[in-house]
Amino acid sequence: MTTTRTGLARPTRMCAALLVAALGTGCMTAAHVAMEVEKSSNTRQLNKSIAVLRQHIQTLQAQGDPLGDYFYALANSDGWIKDVTEPKAITELFERAAAKGSMDAKILLALQEAMDEPVPGKLDYGQGSGEDLAQWERGLARLLPLVRQQCYARRLVVTDGRPRVRYYTIAYKVWPHFRNGYYRLNADGTRTLLKDAERQKLWEGIDDHCYRPHNEWLDVHYTQR
Repeated sequence: MTTTRTGLARPTRMCAALLVAALGTGCMTAAHVAMEVEKSSNTRQLNKSIAVLRQHIQTLQAQGDPLGDYFYALANSDGWIKDVTEPKAITELFERAAAKGSMDAKILLALQEAMDEPVPGKLDYGQGSGEDLAQWERGLARLLPLVRQQCYARRLVVTDGRPRVRYYTIAYKVWPHFRNGYYRLNADGTRTLLKDAERQKLWEGIDDHCYRPHNEWLDVHYTQR
């Protein structure tokens, strides 16, 4: 452990994904779909892809599948559906999906608690423990049995102009903090850098063995008009 004196209570969080122009090379994330619609030269294709994402949500909800309620909650968290914008109300959408049995919603709610985020989701962004390490530990204790059952969370995105379901390994959000260290704020104003090789090994092992599909293209199942 390393102790330093600083006025910073929390590490700066940095975006973990590089956004690229819509429908160009690489991937455009769902969180920025709505914003990119206005400036994309391929707006028509992008709108068609968003319509497919919405149709997929509606189809799942009509079937009584809680995955549809989860995708709806995450779309509001990401911001490309704006039916609900207040953080507490968005969190309640996830809670309702979890109550119906959505494992994805349960996972992101536990991750939200551990990372002290205002809303669940934010899967393209680096996250870390907050000042309250007791909350961090509670969230991880809640998260660990969930990721042992399902190691990923799903998200609706547009990639190269096509709508798809993307899978995120959740343990990858955790184990680098045990490798690189996270801070405990001390009463005297210092902070102590904490690392834990055993816990890194545990969470990294879950990450390494997390099988998830890579290409679940939704335009194969739905007709775009």
